[in-house]
Amino acid sequence: MSQNAEVIVIGQAVVDCILKGWDTTPKYGSVYMADSVSIIPGGDAVNESITFAKLGHSVKIHCGLGEDLPGEIVRARLERNGVDLSEIVSSNTGKTPVTNLIVDNRGERRSVSTPAHLVPFFEPDPSILAGAKVVTMASLFRAPFDRPEKILRIAKGAKEAGAILIADFKIANCEQIYLDDVKEALPYIDYAFPNETEAAFYTGDTDYVKMADKLLSYGVKNVIIKIGSQGCVVKNAKECFVVPAYDVPVADGIGAGDNFLAGFVSSLIHGTEMHEALEFGTACAALCVQSAGATTGVSSREQVLAFLEKKAPRKEPYPL
Repeated sequence: MSQNAEVIVIGQAVVDCILKGWDTTPKYGSVYMADSVSIIPGGDAVNESITFAKLGHSVKIHCGLGEDLPGEIVRARLERNGVDLSEIVSSNTGKTPVTNLIVDNRGERRSVSTPAHLVPFFEPDPSILAGAKVVTMASLFRAPFDRPEKILRIAKGAKEAGAILIADFKIANCEQIYLDDVKEALPYIDYAFPNETEAAFYTGDTDYVKMADKLLSYGVKNVIIKIGSQGCVVKNAKECFVVPAYDVPVADGIGAGDNFLAGFVSSLIHGTEMHEALEFGTACAALCVQSAGATTGVSSREQVLAFLEKKAPRKEPYPL
């Protein structure tokens, strides 16, 4: 087993095939046109791991990849950015998940998944967590965290290791599980990061404060609801407040939430309190959206600190 890392990110690694600007009217016959088609390594676990590494942390990714061309693409991107690959589970029969993302010329998005997204050959192993300061369950409710027993095993393992436990929510793309199914695991979570759509789906509420209250009632310590270009709503047992996003030009919103999470957690590792860590995470998200791609905007901790020094304008706080 390799040397322990500060951060262990567990979750799904995929390749995204992104078709943008699809004109749904045929050019002629069965031929359609689009603005661009891109092949990009992605998935919350990949995006978070790379951002953690760029911010100067030793980070290990625990995921499943096939021994195929998409898997080679993901491994190469991770290795190039200094992520420890020693706990990647490889399969010569299973496939690396590939997601088809289609954005038409009206901006409407569709995604197409396959059974490979279940990553059946990958079982998260709690024995690798010893020595970690932070464990991130990327894509909670989506494989490999698509079974209550898997979630509970890693949640307990993180706490036994003395690590901060982070949960980044997703709506499942295959079999769905709900909060009641994982109620034993939720009290182990220190910080939960759903976006507004995920929080609404799992809580059944439309009000951000009520969404947070529902998650807190299950024992989650801190709830941070990402509300896109408006920033985030934060609630715990003591306080509830909004952190507004920066008012910056947006080139691409993909990966902003993953950069926000990694920046927040990075700041916690450096010993800052939660409010300051939220500011650092918000700056990481602002740098992300100004560049195309989920992992191109943030380059270093020094870059983020320099951005914070400039005191860029903020959006109006969302009214609670």
